[in-house]
Amino acid sequence: MTHPWEKYYSEAAKKFDLADMGPQTLGELVDYAADTYGDSAKFTTILPTGAEGSITFREFRSHVESFAAYLREVVGLKAGDTVALMTPNCIGFTVASMGIVKAGCKLTNVNPLYTEPEMEHQLNDSQAKALVIIDLFGAKVDAVVPNTGVKHVVTLSIVDFFAPLKKMLLGFVLKRVRKVVPDITTPHVKFADALAQGARAAKGVDVAAYTADVKPTDTVLYQYTSGTTGRSKGAELHHQGILANAYQAELMTDHLRGGGGETTLIALPLYHITAFTLIFVAGLKTGGHALLVPSPRPPSNLQKALEKHKITWFTGINTLYAALLAEPWFKKEHWENLRFSGSGGAAQQTGVAQKWKDATGVDINQGYGMTEVHGVLTLNPPSDNRLGKVGIPVPGMQIKIVGDNGHEVELGEPGEVLAKGPTLMHGYFNRPDANEDSFTDGWLHSGDIGVMDADGFLEIVDRKKDMILVSGFNVAPAEIEDVISTVPGVVQVGVIGIPDEKTSETPAAFIVRKDDSVTEEMIMEACKSSLTNYKRPHKIEFVDEVPVTLSGKVLRRELRDKYLAS
Repeated sequence: MTHPWEKYYSEAAKKFDLADMGPQTLGELVDYAADTYGDSAKFTTILPTGAEGSITFREFRSHVESFAAYLREVVGLKAGDTVALMTPNCIGFTVASMGIVKAGCKLTNVNPLYTEPEMEHQLNDSQAKALVIIDLFGAKVDAVVPNTGVKHVVTLSIVDFFAPLKKMLLGFVLKRVRKVVPDITTPHVKFADALAQGARAAKGVDVAAYTADVKPTDTVLYQYTSGTTGRSKGAELHHQGILANAYQAELMTDHLRGGGGETTLIALPLYHITAFTLIFVAGLKTGGHALLVPSPRPPSNLQKALEKHKITWFTGINTLYAALLAEPWFKKEHWENLRFSGSGGAAQQTGVAQKWKDATGVDINQGYGMTEVHGVLTLNPPSDNRLGKVGIPVPGMQIKIVGDNGHEVELGEPGEVLAKGPTLMHGYFNRPDANEDSFTDGWLHSGDIGVMDADGFLEIVDRKKDMILVSGFNVAPAEIEDVISTVPGVVQVGVIGIPDEKTSETPAAFIVRKDDSVTEEMIMEACKSSLTNYKRPHKIEFVDEVPVTLSGKVLRRELRDKYLAS
């Protein structure tokens, strides 16, 4: 069957075949990148000061294999064991993540901003046996690890892989001057020492044997995503899905790429599926130089990277684009080599996209996806970028729009977006109930309401689910409600997302209290202790009642309509 959107595909995209994407597992991809691109620069960690450290593709593979050997030979992990990784963007993330993969283990990415309860839940739910964590957040180790099955802790530094003298000086400043690196009493090994031990151990073993039996469809990553029912769930993602999604995006943008590889500025967090699949993994396949910015907040953290390097590829979210445009140091010259700007995670505002095009001369190509499809599901083709739309299905994916009766609606009519194709997750780890709700005859329910036009361009008009989208991160209202309900004197609580200029949406809590002894400060204190910042309500309102069903379920749409009406 030919679809109308295929007229925007290249010939290669029209013939999409998993066999053509090259490496079939992430371990094979590491080898492919090292063999193909060798001693050219691959990863650079760049700090707000402009200080940076780099490694080549060949060095990357060497470090990856050393860490794999450390996990298997020194730590004693077995194939299939889960290792958690909790760090912002830096070279250490790239080495550790692929080292875990090369060891034949499963990876789970943990948001570094998580509070102790959130971190503890993911470590236990994923059955993690080891934890690799940035030393800046080491204080959480002592509080959390004793309550989990984690038996081994490795701490990495933001300045790992910097030149020795520079690393020593910057490490001293972070530890002794700025005092942002806490002491850790839990037994742990520094990442540099783990690599050294692994390199020695690797000399007597065949590292390739760790993954000799790995199949493309095997689960390799538990990527946690919030759900409307409360605590986050681990989507079981597989080698084939990750690589296929990166390949799909590559086919959509291949004609924009330069011959010598891209210089990609990576500001989006690698622990998020968008950056992990579509930037990190895709970049290993296509080559080029990846500039890793540990945090894009404040936006001035990107200034030195833009001044020192000729950026050709950049993906952000609406709030980041808007913030960059407002910076006093922002110059068109910073982007004179730019060939592609991508956007996802949250709705891209047309006004911001137009201002970006005026300032840089480059369109923002908006896409749409979710963790459950390993990343992107639709993307605006560069040849016909339609602002306000999230694009056409990427090669190999099928989409249909269905009504409440489960039947497809007519073109131009709204309905729930369902997806099918090679990049669907296997399911949620140990959550058969959630899997039953998420799939119908092999089709994944997105929970989003969309409209498709005659050319196959999709527009997302609403969400069927009650998820709150804060700067590209999914926030479950039920999780916030659960925390607030523990405050003495709270009778009932309903949480919804309300519009916010900076973050697209922000949580708002409507609370029925026993008496005036329950204060806003008490609510916020409870949220601070259990929820990371972007999950905390930015609006708290005490009300006489919260609309609920007969069974007590919060009627969020009714609550939202009342708020907007007021």
